Amino acid sequence: MAPMIFSLTISHFVIQTGSTALHYSALPETRTKHCHSSRPFASINSNSLQMNQRPLTDYRPAIWNPELIDSLNTPYSYQSHGTQLDKLRQDAKRLLASTSDPCLLLNHVESMQRLGIAYHFQEEIDYLLNTRIQPYSPDDHDLHTTALRFRILRDNNFPISSDVFGKFMSREGKFLDSLSRDVKGLLSLYEASFLGVDGEVILDEAKEFSSKNLRALLGRLESTSIDVAEQVKQSLQIPLFWRMPRVEARNFIDFYQKKDAKSSTLLELAKLDFNLVQSTYQQELKELSRWWENLGFKQKLSFTRDRLMQSYFSTIGITFKPQFSKARIAATKFINIVNTIDDIHDYYGSQDDLKLFNSAVKRWDLAAMEELPDYMKICYFAMYNLVNELAYDVLINQGIDVLPCLREAWTKFCGAAFVESQWCYTGYTPSMDDYLKNCWISIGVHGSLNFARAHQQGSRSPMANTPLHCLEDQLLYWSSVICRLNNDLATFQHESKTGEVASFVKCYMVEKGVSQEQACDEIRELIKHAWKMLNTERRRSDLPPLMVEMCMDTPKLSQCLYQHGDGFGVAIELTKDVMSSLIFRQISI
Repeated sequence: MAPMIFSLTISHFVIQTGSTALHYSALPETRTKHCHSSRPFASINSNSLQMNQRPLTDYRPAIWNPELIDSLNTPYSYQSHGTQLDKLRQDAKRLLASTSDPCLLLNHVESMQRLGIAYHFQEEIDYLLNTRIQPYSPDDHDLHTTALRFRILRDNNFPISSDVFGKFMSREGKFLDSLSRDVKGLLSLYEASFLGVDGEVILDEAKEFSSKNLRALLGRLESTSIDVAEQVKQSLQIPLFWRMPRVEARNFIDFYQKKDAKSSTLLELAKLDFNLVQSTYQQELKELSRWWENLGFKQKLSFTRDRLMQSYFSTIGITFKPQFSKARIAATKFINIVNTIDDIHDYYGSQDDLKLFNSAVKRWDLAAMEELPDYMKICYFAMYNLVNELAYDVLINQGIDVLPCLREAWTKFCGAAFVESQWCYTGYTPSMDDYLKNCWISIGVHGSLNFARAHQQGSRSPMANTPLHCLEDQLLYWSSVICRLNNDLATFQHESKTGEVASFVKCYMVEKGVSQEQACDEIRELIKHAWKMLNTERRRSDLPPLMVEMCMDTPKLSQCLYQHGDGFGVAIELTKDVMSSLIFRQISI
């Protein structure tokens, strides 16, 4: 089959296979929303609600029950360990200030990032990258240092050209054969290549050259250096740039403490910070567990998924820093209610009921709820109360009206879910173009980031001046596309058995006339291209830094959840272990 060639216009995602070109419109039409005056909160007595019986899908029960969550306990707290944390932070600042060797400084910065503690020192790191770590150094004669410098600068959004790798390449534009056994340099080059942007040929060549030679060296490494071999295998499976930051921090702490060349200060800080952040997560999860129980969905809408832990874990992927507790709580509530509405659209609601529901959402009026069947009234009330409660809290505490933004998030999601239900109801398989136009919204990233964003107002990079329409942004689009494609690859087999028609895998198979295996392979290539487009848009985005960070981190969450299967809906063993390691298990100090 002819190789796939990718290119991007200002508003279209163009894929060429052979002589066929497919245009993926990047953004739907933006419609103006109007706020309707209405009561801010509502409640109903749902004890008498009855549900019509319909064929249901077989969801596994939740694996973390409320009693287990409520029993979570840790000896670590910011109140009891705050002084120790401050001392270690000051020691780490002195370590950075006293390091004169630029190469050692690069390694310290990389270690801080991978250990999950760089957020404590962002101002110091920015200063160092501006003053002491230049994009090009004539002293860089080894591939590892050049690649590490490139990756750290570009990952921190500093301008640096891939031309810095030119000295390691022949006149024909190929990397020198003499580098083919430099494991450390190859691994650094491989990791750096994933920060490439659209059309960056040097980094395409870097990825091909480094991955080919690392695979060739694996056999020898497994017999001579097990730790290095494990690093290489992990990177070939999922590169560092695609890893969920908090999961990487937990894993890297174990690896870092085995290194001979390590900083005891950074290691001690990383362990304490991890346990303290975990204590914040446990308190948030307890609060959310009580909210979820009181909401009554588990009793009254038992046909839907109970995935509180997966929803909360997702928000750690979106924004992990302890100061954004309210953002995680708001986004978790959104995701949990979204799951229920998604299940109603996919498996439970009739087309007539779904039409009524979407009409009510657009009206955003309590009177519109009167026409809904009883089981939908529960969802509508919960959604309505959540939005108004959050909007009221932000308005009172920050003086910002986020109600139009949050309403729009719900309207967009529910509209996209309704389109998918129509495809399923009629047995229609859309074109790839039509599928992506709709399903980059139905994956829920747009709504999740809106809810998280609402409680990040007033932080170091205020978002109050960001017009709402700016969230109709290419950066948000590509972030959502990666999540959608990862989700579809992982869930396609199960969902096809339960009767769902719409999946990008199915659309690709039908439109291209290829096998499932071939479609999945080519979609993985599309994901790689989508990451390039995300990197491209990051460099020119005018969104606030916190929003950019969330758009970059959310696809990393999807890589974690769906790398080995459906880690959200099914909670496979590997994903359960990852969640437990972040939320339940402390690190020994």
